[in-house]
Amino acid sequence: MEYQPVDDVKWSKASLRISSATLQPSEIAEIIGLEATKTHTKGTLKNSRLTLVWPTSLWLLNSPLSDRNDMADHLRFLLDLLEPKMDALKQLFEKCQIDLFCGFSSDSGQGGFTLDAVTLSRLSKLCVPLVLDLYPPGPIEATENVPDQ
Repeated sequence: MEYQPVDDVKWSKASLRISSATLQPSEIAEIIGLEATKTHTKGTLKNSRLTLVWPTSLWLLNSPLSDRNDMADHLRFLLDLLEPKMDALKQLFEKCQIDLFCGFSSDSGQGGFTLDAVTLSRLSKLCVPLVLDLYPPGPIEATENVPDQ
C-alpha cells in the first residue's frame, strides 16, 4: 500500500488582549490610540441567556490576516502596530493585564510554527507575555463523551 500524504490544514490567530478592572474599553482605546476589534465592559452580561457578568473590561485587537498565515506573520503585524505605542503600553501596564494571545491548530494534531530571532527579539522588547493556546484537531464534542478505558 502506497503512502498518501494528507493535506494537513493548519490555522493560526493572534490578538492583543488588554483587560482592566478599573479602565473602560474607551479609556484603553484613548490611551493606546488604536481601534479594538472587540470589547466588553466590566459588569455587563456575558450572554443574554445567562446571569454571569464580565469581571473585567476587555479591549481586544485581532490580527486581520488570514488564519492560514503563519503565526509569525500575525505577530509581526501586531508588533508593527505596537512598537510605536511603547509609552502607551507602559501606561496601561499600571492598571491592566496585557498579553499577546495566540491560537494554533492542525488537522493532524501535529505541527507548530517557528519564530525567527528578529521576531523573538522584537517580542522581548515589547515586554508583553505571549500566551499560546493549542486546539486539538476535529470537533471537541467527539472526544468529550468517550468513556474511560
